[in-house]
Amino acid sequence: MEINMKDTLRTLRKEKNVTREELAAHLGISVQSVGKWERGEGFPDITLLPAIALYFGVTVDALMDVDKARVEETIAAYLAESLRYRNQGENEKNLALWEKAYKEFPADCRVMKELMEAINREAQYPCPKEKAQRIISLGERILETSTDNSLREDAVFSLCDTYEGLGDMENALRYADMGGSMYTTRDDLRSSVLTGEEGLAATQEYFAGLILLADLALHRMNRKTDATDEERIARLQTGIRLWETVFSDGNLGFYAHNVSQSYAVIALIYGKQKDGENTLHALEEAARYAVMAAKAGDMAYTAPAVNRLTNKISDNTKNYKGNACDCRLSGMSWQGYDFIREQPRFRAVVRLLEQYREG
Repeated sequence: MEINMKDTLRTLRKEKNVTREELAAHLGISVQSVGKWERGEGFPDITLLPAIALYFGVTVDALMDVDKARVEETIAAYLAESLRYRNQGENEKNLALWEKAYKEFPADCRVMKELMEAINREAQYPCPKEKAQRIISLGERILETSTDNSLREDAVFSLCDTYEGLGDMENALRYADMGGSMYTTRDDLRSSVLTGEEGLAATQEYFAGLILLADLALHRMNRKTDATDEERIARLQTGIRLWETVFSDGNLGFYAHNVSQSYAVIALIYGKQKDGENTLHALEEAARYAVMAAKAGDMAYTAPAVNRLTNKISDNTKNYKGNACDCRLSGMSWQGYDFIREQPRFRAVVRLLEQYREG
C-alpha cells in the first residue's frame, strides 16, 4: 500500500489557501511538524488524522491518498486470516494479526473494531485495566468517526462490556442505553419485512438467536445475586429444555456445546453438595452433548423451527482451543470431583471425552 500524504497535504493547503502556520495553529502543533509531513519525513500522529481531514473537508483515506481498491483487498485478506484463527481459537495469533493491520491502517474503523475485539478475546474476562483502556480508546474513536451502524453497534457493545468489567457502572450504563430495544433490532425488523423462503430463513435465524440469548440470560441470572442451588439448577435446566424443545429431533449441531456447558455447571453445583448420583448424571449429559458438538460438521438443521438453517464449521468462531470435549476435560480435574473420581462412571466420562477431543 502506497501512502502519498505529503503531496496531498500540500495540494489541499494550496486549494484552501491555508498556510503551514494556520494549519499548525489549528492543530496545536509546531510549524516544523507540518513541514516534515509535506517533505515526507514523517506522518502525523494517528489521533490527528481525523482533525486534519475534517479541517480540509475530506476523508482520512483521501488525505492519506490511499489506493482504495488495494485497501479493500488487503483488509479482506486480514479478515479471512482472522476467521481461520478464530475458528481454531488462536487468540494470540488473531491479536498479533490485527496489531499488524492497525499499524498499516490506523484510521480504518473496521480494523479498529477487529483489534478491539481481538484484545478482548485474548485478554479474557474481566479484561485487565491496561488492555481495557485500549479497547475504550478504540471504541470511542469508532463512535467519533464512523457512520457505519454495524461498526457503531459493535463499539457500543464492547464499550459497555469493558466498562462493566472495570466495575464502572456509570459508563457501562451510559453505553448500554445507546443500544436499541429488543423490539427494534435489525434481525427482528428484517425477519418481519422479508417474505417467502428468504423471510422464513431470516425468521428462523432470528428465533435461534433469541434462544441463545435466553440461555445466556438464564446463566446471567445465576451471577446477579445470591440464590439457592435449587434455583440455579432450575434456571439452567430451563435453558436446556429450551434447546431441546426447539431442536426437537435432537439434532443440535454446534449448539450442543451450549447444552453441554449448562450440564457442566449443574455438575459443579451437585459436586459441591457431594451428591454423587446427580453429579455423575450431569457429567454424563455434559459429555454426551460435548461429543455431539465435537462431531457436528457442515450440516443442515432438521427440526421444523430451524430447518432452513445450516451449520458451517468454517464460519464458526470460538474463544478456546480444541473442541467441546477439550473444554469438558479441563473441568474434570476439579478437586471437588475427588469423591467420585475413582468410580467407573466418572472414568467412563473421561474416556469418552478423550476419544473425541481435538487438542
